[in-house]
Amino acid sequence: MNYLDALNWRYAVKEFSNQTLSQTQIDGLVESVRLSASAYGMQPYKLLIVESAALKNACIPFSYGQNKVAECSHLLVLANYTEIPADSINTYIRELAVSQGKEAEALSAYKDIISQDILSRTSAEQKIWAEQQCYIALGKLLSYAAMHQIDAGPMTGFDTQGINQVLGLDKQGLNAAILCPVGIRSKNDTTATRPKFRKTTEQLVITL
Repeated sequence: MNYLDALNWRYAVKEFSNQTLSQTQIDGLVESVRLSASAYGMQPYKLLIVESAALKNACIPFSYGQNKVAECSHLLVLANYTEIPADSINTYIRELAVSQGKEAEALSAYKDIISQDILSRTSAEQKIWAEQQCYIALGKLLSYAAMHQIDAGPMTGFDTQGINQVLGLDKQGLNAAILCPVGIRSKNDTTATRPKFRKTTEQLVITL
């Protein structure tokens, strides 16, 4: 299956089968997020893999009754950091320097660029910036899933505070940005065969 065929194959799953994804499949999804682009390469988020049936069920009341958060094989959660302090930038620069075989001082100019941008933002603005990076990662995740015929149903319609409490995110300085149940579609999910509707190229694209 080529990339465009895979995108035509995927849809927002409404009902999952009881099939469990293999560890190899989960590892591939994780790696797609790990390799995702992000602003400055900082990846200001965590990826949670919720396997526990109890935890998945506890998420239902805060997911507006969308049972797929519990019926899926695994519930993936992209959770952004709520603040980006100077220490996290310093740590990032040190680790980046090690990966490039350099001294941290050699990246001081890059560190200053990052610091001037991020530390000039309010806490609320930092949170929004970090949350935006989750959506870039989600794109990579959904693309990988489609290419490997893994079904996914990304969600942003949920009670964030409730999910944060269930998963203990608020205690870690994290905030649930996206819930993404993954698994294999149920044969009873009739939306799988519904024609895909998108804007036409003419409606969507403006060439300047």
